[in-house]
Amino acid sequence: MIRFNNVYCFVSAVNCLLLAAATAPAAQFTTLNPAYTQEIYAGPVVPVVGNGVTGIPGAFTSSGQLLARQSDGNPPGNTANILEYSLTQNAVHQGTNVHGVVATHTIANLAPGVNLARATNGFLYLPTSIGLQRVDSTTWGPAVTVTSTPTQGYSVNTLPNGNVVYAGGSNNQDVYIYNPTTFSNTLVYSAPTLIDDIDTSSVTGLIALAGQQNNSIILLNSSGSLIQTIPTTNFPDGMAFAALASPPALYSNDNMGTITRYDFGSGFASPPTATTVIASGGSYGDIACAGNCSFFVTQFFNGGQHGSALFGTHWDNGTTNNEPSIIRIGSKQGCLFDPPVGPGVPEPGTLVLMILGCATLGGCRRKRA
Repeated sequence: MIRFNNVYCFVSAVNCLLLAAATAPAAQFTTLNPAYTQEIYAGPVVPVVGNGVTGIPGAFTSSGQLLARQSDGNPPGNTANILEYSLTQNAVHQGTNVHGVVATHTIANLAPGVNLARATNGFLYLPTSIGLQRVDSTTWGPAVTVTSTPTQGYSVNTLPNGNVVYAGGSNNQDVYIYNPTTFSNTLVYSAPTLIDDIDTSSVTGLIALAGQQNNSIILLNSSGSLIQTIPTTNFPDGMAFAALASPPALYSNDNMGTITRYDFGSGFASPPTATTVIASGGSYGDIACAGNCSFFVTQFFNGGQHGSALFGTHWDNGTTNNEPSIIRIGSKQGCLFDPPVGPGVPEPGTLVLMILGCATLGGCRRKRA
């Protein structure tokens, strides 16, 4: 006889463990490598239109709170809000404890776009339909347009030297580097495909481009010169470096609901030495960002585009619907994910215990068949 949740089981220990697994919360990704954890970090906080998402994560406040650019339909980014999420779970949606929005910053003069990033000078940079714009996150004052290069608003990140890298052009294929000190805006690379996300390594200064349109990952050095192009499957859409790992690695969140790790045992100048799917069974994966020892990925319903699943989120109460969410992927291996470049973000070492605590919870989530 075994007690479980204040109920005595007149069955074997194995059967009680099976009962515990069957009643544990659901998870967004139906399969997950045991070295990682997953958590539905945030859910919809505004009505969505079409295939829009509640927010595209891309930066953090000086205290480590996640910032996301609100987007609620097509054309994307037709709001001027930046959402700031709680560090703790402070809300419930569909039986799921989530990190709710604690502040909605409405930015005057902000043009349509989706993503954002924080540079070493402390400013947020946002690609928009009229060019790259800058926002002061201490005053949340009006957006200032710093370049006249129109973008589709998907792709931006910042480099350890303080520069901002973003994509523009008619097909969002051209990579520019903007220098906030000299105000120069330089075209450094033109890709043969739409670029749907950019990640930069705070350790190596490398640039990773998600070639979503032609199934490729493109690696550039910090000056924008091509290092190599890596063929992929499943339409990569979000990048995250794990340059602190051994061997160095890069993660890809893709449109078909999988997250893949690419190991570079011979260095980033050589082809990957190993490729591992660490999560699968999710919905349409879009732009991602790394920070606070975690990898944040967006999930939403996109009508089956690129073979994506016909749902948005598996909520913890067993409901599966078309609502979007932000999923936090952690690692039981410690602070594996390369921290963001911008200032004021807590050092990875200060958050290891918090993430390992989440790992215990994540390990209890039930995997769907």
